[in-house]
Amino acid sequence: MKFKFYVLTSENLEALQRHTSVEYSNIPKDQIEVVINTLNKDYQKEAEDYCKSERIVYHVSSSNGTPARGKNSVFDIFLASDNKYCVLIDGDDFLTRHGVWMYQHLAGLETPPDAVCLVQQMSFRNYENGVALIQPFTGDYEDLLSVDYYDMFKNTSGLSHEKALYFESLHLKYYKGQQKYSEGNEIHCRVTWFSREAAKFRFDESLRIGEDTLQMLRLKHEAFKGRLSFYSTDERPATYIYDERTYGIVMRESRVKQDFNWMDDYSVALEKMEKQGRLHEHTLLPELKINYPENYAYDELAKDTSYVHTLEGCEVSFPKNATEESLKAAYVYLKDLDFQQVA
Repeated sequence: MKFKFYVLTSENLEALQRHTSVEYSNIPKDQIEVVINTLNKDYQKEAEDYCKSERIVYHVSSSNGTPARGKNSVFDIFLASDNKYCVLIDGDDFLTRHGVWMYQHLAGLETPPDAVCLVQQMSFRNYENGVALIQPFTGDYEDLLSVDYYDMFKNTSGLSHEKALYFESLHLKYYKGQQKYSEGNEIHCRVTWFSREAAKFRFDESLRIGEDTLQMLRLKHEAFKGRLSFYSTDERPATYIYDERTYGIVMRESRVKQDFNWMDDYSVALEKMEKQGRLHEHTLLPELKINYPENYAYDELAKDTSYVHTLEGCEVSFPKNATEESLKAAYVYLKDLDFQQVA
């Protein structure tokens, strides 16, 4: 099956280099294409030189400074190719080697899905005492809707009374909308896998933040109308790492999470979809299930985010999205291996 990993890059060469590094994703160079979408001509040349030196296929696309334009340019390049499926990776983020295996596996299925989005997503975030692996998009809506946002913005952040009231209203409206239309306790579900049909649904370039969330909800509508096969997959263990250690578009646009005007633009776009009947309240996509080999083992980073099943009273560390059959086969394999080691 023809598919490629498409890496979108705009400013971070070190992050770009991780995708083929043996210490990170280790994506085969014949399976990756880099899309350089930047307003920085110096970085463009730097990224081009790197791709040439590594013999990686690359494309330069026109940028307007928005993430949506960059992602749409990836779709344009993908649809102009003869590839049937693509994995979209933001250049500052990266796949685990487990993720590379899973998407290669999907490409080999007789009938791959049109789209796959992530739940229980993982992120690297800097703290005073070091880097932590967290789940930034999985939350408790009861807690999120009970926060005193006015006090947080007025007294903690030192904003004016009017600005604190405004940001409070934006947060409450945003979380109420996501609670209704997203996946369970997920605030945002990144879509990573696209068929040619799914890639026809473009990102909204009027939004600087939230364009990917809105596009996911549009794909969800198409799935519920029976026009796309769209699945969610549990990120335990992680296939995709959202790297918050880099100073990306979200941090810049929110002024390091001090400006939330983007929520207003997002809510207006969401209300438009609501009026068009393109949203589905309190619904869930079907869960992706993978047939893993009985002796399947994943990389160290994936181990840190693994899921523990309970089978016949025993704890088995194996992917959450494993089929019941492959989980049972792995349990038998591990039990036999344990007996052999004891013997």
